[in-house]
Amino acid sequence: MEPARDAGATFVDTTLTDHTYALVPTLTGTISYIKNFTQDQDVAAVMPSSSFLVRRVCKWIDFDEPATIVEYGPGNGVFSEYIAEHMTADSTLILVETNAEFVEMLEEKYADDDRVFVVQDRAECVEQILADHDLDEVDYIVSGIPFSFLDEETRIELLETTHDVLVDDGKFLVYQYYNHLEEPLREHFAEVTKEREYLNVPPTIRAYEACK
Repeated sequence: MEPARDAGATFVDTTLTDHTYALVPTLTGTISYIKNFTQDQDVAAVMPSSSFLVRRVCKWIDFDEPATIVEYGPGNGVFSEYIAEHMTADSTLILVETNAEFVEMLEEKYADDDRVFVVQDRAECVEQILADHDLDEVDYIVSGIPFSFLDEETRIELLETTHDVLVDDGKFLVYQYYNHLEEPLREHFAEVTKEREYLNVPPTIRAYEACK
């Protein structure tokens, strides 16, 4: 039986021909997530995102052009690895992560890449983080942090701040397990596209492209 679909959403076939990408993440990455899931209330997933979800979200990034990209909650770096591999040599990637173990992993991973900066802080502090890097605006913000874990005031403030730090044609690319974020996104952004990715654990995750 085909899973139920949300009314008004855009759906794209998830069939992919590149079999070099696996649905199930590496064992090491999975163990790391399970450990932090049980110890850190800000970690909402027990497994890293699948490569299918990564490519679904990142297809909304124009990797042919130099860009400044921020990622909220990169975890062990599944999305950031894909972004760093595809972005131009003069692009910048700022990873904002609260979990100390993930921060250490990311710092080690990108120690030799001067395009990537790892910051141990909360997404709510993005304006100050950008100021610390002599930046006012960014082209893209990618986020997998669980907005459902935030109280309403913090959630709205973060959406407003995210909107404000994007360039005029910037995009907020976010993925969530539930559909609770669609309405707030539509209230804060000019155009919102929603898709679902079934090839992920857990499946039926929502991916949103929110254009300023």
